[in-house]
Amino acid sequence: MGWAIRGLIEGFYGPPWSWDERLDVMAWCHERGMTHYLYAPKDDPLHRERWREPYSSEALAGFERLLEAGTLQVGFALSPGLSIDYASPDDRAALLGKLGQLTALGVRLVCLALDDIPPRPGLGDEHAGITRWLREELDADVTLVLVPTEYTGTTSTPYLDALATGVPLEVPIAWTGATVVCDEITAGDARARAAALGDRPPLVWDNYPVNDALMADRLFLGPLRGRDPALSSACAGYVANPMVQPVASKLPLSSVAAFLRGDDPTAAWEQDAAALGIRGFAAACDGVEPWQLTRAVVSSFGTARQEAMARLRAWIDQAVDVEAAPDEKLLAEITPWLTQLRAEREAVRVALRVLAALDAGDLTKATDQGLALLYFWPPLRRAAHSVMGPRCSVRPVLGQWPDGTWRYCADSVVEDRNATDALVRFALASLAEAG
Repeated sequence: MGWAIRGLIEGFYGPPWSWDERLDVMAWCHERGMTHYLYAPKDDPLHRERWREPYSSEALAGFERLLEAGTLQVGFALSPGLSIDYASPDDRAALLGKLGQLTALGVRLVCLALDDIPPRPGLGDEHAGITRWLREELDADVTLVLVPTEYTGTTSTPYLDALATGVPLEVPIAWTGATVVCDEITAGDARARAAALGDRPPLVWDNYPVNDALMADRLFLGPLRGRDPALSSACAGYVANPMVQPVASKLPLSSVAAFLRGDDPTAAWEQDAAALGIRGFAAACDGVEPWQLTRAVVSSFGTARQEAMARLRAWIDQAVDVEAAPDEKLLAEITPWLTQLRAEREAVRVALRVLAALDAGDLTKATDQGLALLYFWPPLRRAAHSVMGPRCSVRPVLGQWPDGTWRYCADSVVEDRNATDALVRFALASLAEAG
């Protein structure tokens, strides 16, 4: 089947990007083979809360800039679900008129976003009806996409049954996977979702690398993982929801773009992380690599431990060295996390000195350094920005029950996977045992 749509959706909660930021990210993604950009920032009041109000000439000029850039195809989403009366002629006219502002400029991808609203009986029929009507009213060369209220899961529900029978087959219906945020999205799950929608392949709205709301303490700068290459044969398209930080989003989007091209996401990530000058820092924010390096220290002995300690020491020194990063805007975006990483490096260094002193049989020096750890470590655990892996990471790994209400999944909380904490605990435990 292949990806009919492969790109990004600015669909997060938080400050929307500027027009210049959109143009910059669009050019980056175009160079890497993406085809579409979809405008859907939740905190643009005229996108959601005040959806009936027309855009000003200044805002329309911004959309014109995106269209004239000639990089990605520009799509526009409107999210009226909080207040629309689906049967009201006035609201239908307002919906069509608002979308008409964008299609008149040349937008040929329109998204009716009815996500994140309260579920209720009968909503599926209403959503099918308004989607069917809108498809009839839009020009034939305009693609319409629906983001439903039940956008997770793989099994039939009364709401999805109504969409399956009432929404025209040519309208793709978006899906985030089994949950809102997913560690894994498989082709099998996509085929099950398609079956729940009358054999209609879903359009994947992937909530990676987004970091809004509950996830604002983290930068998701690692490579895309857990996405089945066979998804391209089971889905109508794929859009990635980026972070609030546009320039920092480029690196994970590079990995997403490689996945969509059929290339190795990690290899593409390595190349662009090095080019951006933040390879080690990005790995520290991702958390996987520092955890592996720390576990090597904890699980080894003798010469092997000394080598593992040397690797960790050299790695974290390189991770905080981002002075060569060429983009000042990128440096401004990552500064809070870089400041935190530099503080964590001091704790890592002190913990390694404890272990080195113990290896040398110098209990007095090890004790002095251990006392220093008691000074360095607690403030790190109370910080607002997370690096070196999660201490108490909260993500909306949420599913939906058959009535559309939210279902909590245990993977929403990940605790005690922070490399700094693991190393400090090990150093202090080793010191206590030696004493």
